[in-house]
Amino acid sequence: MYLTCVVVTTSRDHYRRVQELSVGQQRRLALAVVLADPPEILLLDEPANHFSLSLVTALEDALVQYPGTVVVASHDRWLRKRWQGQRLTLPEPC
Repeated sequence: MYLTCVVVTTSRDHYRRVQELSVGQQRRLALAVVLADPPEILLLDEPANHFSLSLVTALEDALVQYPGTVVVASHDRWLRKRWQGQRLTLPEPC
């Protein structure tokens, strides 16, 4: 798996229902489910929301190795500053 950094829960959470997990845990779980069978195109809208800084860093590092196309839309300065892929900056609307 390309995102071994996705640790969804601690051992005490293994038997909790998804609805009982924190928003961050739910987002990590959703990402893990998608990446279990990696799509050719991965669209990430504000992927840093609800993730810790350490998980965002691990996600960035993992995306460099992703075999498909990755499209990221983000206002996150940390993510934009460290982004290693190609960048497309859209012009301001008229």
